[in-house]
Amino acid sequence: MIKFLKNLFSKKQSDQESNKVETYKDLEDFDVIEAVAVMLLRAANIDGNKDEKEILLIKKLLNEQFNLDLNEVNLLIAASSEKEEASADLYKWSKIINDNYSKEKKNIVFSLMCEIVNADGVIDPFESNFIRRLSGLLYISDKEAGIIKKKILRTKEKS
Repeated sequence: MIKFLKNLFSKKQSDQESNKVETYKDLEDFDVIEAVAVMLLRAANIDGNKDEKEILLIKKLLNEQFNLDLNEVNLLIAASSEKEEASADLYKWSKIINDNYSKEKKNIVFSLMCEIVNADGVIDPFESNFIRRLSGLLYISDKEAGIIKKKILRTKEKS
């Protein structure tokens, strides 16, 4: 299945928008997209309640950030869900992101995680701890993490 997904993703056209995490033009490996998907699923599940609202938001974010169609997103989530459930390790996935993404792209990934954690409008202690650990693993300073979290919260309040 992973080989199928890699082939499927390698056929995509690049997306020229600057606010995207990655474009297919410079995408070197499917593993990076998978790492982001696994981390998004972990963010949704960290409070012990991965609800439909969070899954729908993950699908939307993957579609927007990686220019995936619904079928591709569903395949990615299916493959990534198995890995998320089998792995308690955040380091493995954050290392893939760190090895392949610039500081700006890691900030975007961090903001996606903040969106998922705040999807239900309540950030519980487990989610707060997850975000704090993730910022450290992605080498995002406390100041930068605070700015990103506040931006996400303000955006959420407006909608």
